[in-house]
Amino acid sequence: MKKIAIIITLGVLMVSCKNEKKTEGQVEEKTEISKIETTKTSAKEINWDEIPELKDIGDFPFVTAPKELIMYNEKDGLTEVFNYETMENFTGSNIVTTEGKLGILYFSEEFNQKLFDKSFYDYFDKIGAKQLYKGDFPEDEKQREQLAKNMWNGKISTYGLQRQSNTPFAVYAFKNNNKKYILNIQSNSAQGNVFIMELKDFEQTIKKYSAEQMKTDIDKTGKAILNINFDTDKATLKANGQKIVDEIYALLNTNPNLKISIEGHTDNVGSVARNKQLSTDRANTVMYALAGKGIDIKRLKAAGFGSEKPIKANDTDENKEQNRRVELVKF
Repeated sequence: MKKIAIIITLGVLMVSCKNEKKTEGQVEEKTEISKIETTKTSAKEINWDEIPELKDIGDFPFVTAPKELIMYNEKDGLTEVFNYETMENFTGSNIVTTEGKLGILYFSEEFNQKLFDKSFYDYFDKIGAKQLYKGDFPEDEKQREQLAKNMWNGKISTYGLQRQSNTPFAVYAFKNNNKKYILNIQSNSAQGNVFIMELKDFEQTIKKYSAEQMKTDIDKTGKAILNINFDTDKATLKANGQKIVDEIYALLNTNPNLKISIEGHTDNVGSVARNKQLSTDRANTVMYALAGKGIDIKRLKAAGFGSEKPIKANDTDENKEQNRRVELVKF
């Protein structure tokens, strides 16, 4: 009897283990499906061939404030405009990320939600914009987190999609004049927002400050303004700073009659005496680096002015960065 009991017990354990493994496999399979459903897609994955081309609808942002609704801080038909931003758009299954110029229409004063919804939804439906989605925030937490990135800090206020109950939103897309547009509309009892984006791929405009550009600036203004990177609180060139020195050498090598004064400047952080010395040391570093490459020292001068000659007020990090500079002044 004991042997029979042991056999039965082992059988139950084997079945239990088998079922447990199957359950684990099922959980893994569901997790993988969830990952697929929440994968971020690009704007190119919208079938723009199916998105209507709308004509005779005016210019960006294509809408005005409805009568009896007051747009907050309205200027040129918008509350706020960002020349470049990104926006996350829910299509009902995926999140589509777009980039380009973003315009925001924000209504809160004496707000009437029924009037807002009726006005904007009727308008975009009437002109033929394609509605990609209308409803509440998705249930998937990863998608919710991604949509929460739709928060923009402007000059006037901060705006974004509200992740709240009873705050549905809609997503529309259309084309006009060979450009693509996508917009989100959302309202609750207190406020309404229209976020409209003119899609445009980011264009990198930063270029290497070349010897040719230095020559152009010197011919035009008598000087070239450079941001040469040194080690913090030192006069030692960093690798990218050395590359700019190489461009200065090319400038002088191809323009043998050019003579330049290398003038160092700092922001106002630190003592006046220390900034004066540091800017002088950095100017000398550049001068002797050029002389070491073969430029006649008689064609060069070096001077340091510390924080005496700012080109911007030292009130922000960005302005301070511009004040930390080296100028090549023709003499």
